[in-house]
Amino acid sequence: MNEILPGIYTWHEFSEEKQLNFNGYLIVSNKESVLIDPPKMEEKNIAKLEDLAGKNSKNPLKAILITNVHHERNCNEFSNRFGVDVWINVKDIAGLESKANKTFVDGQKLPCDLVAFGLNDQKSPGESGFLLKERGILVLGDALIGKVPGKLNMLPADKYKDLELAKKGLNKLLEFEFQSLLVGDGTPILGDAKKEVISFLGS
Repeated sequence: MNEILPGIYTWHEFSEEKQLNFNGYLIVSNKESVLIDPPKMEEKNIAKLEDLAGKNSKNPLKAILITNVHHERNCNEFSNRFGVDVWINVKDIAGLESKANKTFVDGQKLPCDLVAFGLNDQKSPGESGFLLKERGILVLGDALIGKVPGKLNMLPADKYKDLELAKKGLNKLLEFEFQSLLVGDGTPILGDAKKEVISFLGS
């Protein structure tokens, strides 16, 4: 688990099928922390996570957030270990194989001062992102991926009912001010990320 920005940690599990990393994130802010889309973690990193976000740490874990129904990954294992709730967009809870204790809606404020937002016409009806406004950090699940470092792309066209509508739905991202984009799959962009989003959407 590596600290890629102050208070932002990541680890990953490599997908042989997709040939990219499935990323999980720990966000530490305002004396609390959250996990987002957590994949499997090595035991040595769990010990580090306990130090950073355990019940007796300075930044205890408050929630596990899932960006979409396909990113539940190892959320239940972390939920059981740390005794915290799993949150997912209310539009995606019906398709979840594991359990989520809580749901959020578009615009809802979550722990760590994250604000949830939904994206229309994506792979799943509850595709969501999270904005840490004061830090200029945006977190996405499947809405955009970083298969090529420094670049952005969407999932293959067959993952959507309508690819053009899905791309149009991403224009909502332009409403936010951000410098860093943490993607669920592939390589995050840590600087000038909004410029890359604008470039992709204009292509």
